[in-house]
Amino acid sequence: MADIKLYGYSTSPYVRKVGCCLYYKELPFEFVPVNPIENSQIHFTGQTQVPVLEIDCEWRLDSTPLALWLDEMFPEKPLFGKTREEREEIVLIDQWVSESLIVSGFKTVYETPMNSRLRAMAWRMANIVSSQTPLSDEVRNAWPKLLQTAPFIKQMVRCSDTTESAKAMRDRVGFELFQHFGGGPYFGCRSEPSLVDFAIFPQIVFAYMVGLEDELAIAQVPDLHDWLLRMSHCLPKNPLLVEDFMIVNSLE
Repeated sequence: MADIKLYGYSTSPYVRKVGCCLYYKELPFEFVPVNPIENSQIHFTGQTQVPVLEIDCEWRLDSTPLALWLDEMFPEKPLFGKTREEREEIVLIDQWVSESLIVSGFKTVYETPMNSRLRAMAWRMANIVSSQTPLSDEVRNAWPKLLQTAPFIKQMVRCSDTTESAKAMRDRVGFELFQHFGGGPYFGCRSEPSLVDFAIFPQIVFAYMVGLEDELAIAQVPDLHDWLLRMSHCLPKNPLLVEDFMIVNSLE
C-alpha cells in the first residue's frame, strides 16, 4: 500500500475535495494539518499553496491535477469517468465549482459588513483551525478581519464579475447547481460519483456539519436530499478532515 499524506487546512474547500476523493477510493492516508500562519509543514515544497498530496515521497499541487494523479496511480473507482468525453464534461463542471460555487462563498464573506454573525462564524472557523494547528489568542481574536483581508480570498473575488453582488451570485449559482445536477443520481446525470460530486459535497455540507448553519437548505430539495444520502454512504461519517469533536450536525 502506498504511503499517502495530504497536507492542508480543513477549512479549505480544495483540501476537503481531495480528501473526499481519497476516502471514495478507499486509500488510507494521513492528513497533516498545515498552520496557515507559518506553513512549516509544507516548507519542503518551497511554496505556501495547499492542498499538497504526497505519495511515496513524490508530491504535487492543485486539487484537480491531484485527482487526475490519483486516477493514474489508483484507477479503481475513477474520478473522471471512463471516456474522453466524460472526462471533458467532468472537468467543465469542476471548473464551474471553482469559479462560481466556491467563489460565491468567498464573495459573501468579503462583501458582508462586519457584524456579530460574521464574527461568530469567523471565530468558529478559527477554533477549527486552532484545534489542529494551535493559534495564539491574538490571531484567533483577529480572525474575522483576517478572513476578509486574506490575499487568496481577495484575489478570487477580484477575478469574478465585480458588477455582480454576492446575493445575485448566490442566486445564480443555486440555479446553475440544479442545472448541473440534471436529475442525477450524481452530478452531470452520471450513474456513479465523479470528481464533481467530491468538489461539491464537502463545500455544501461543511457549514451545517460544523455548526455554522442550523439548517441544510439543499436538503429541502427531494432530488438533492437523495443525492446527499447517496454521497454520505460512500464517504465516512466525518469526511471534512476536521476533528470529530468539531462536528455538530450529522447527515443521518
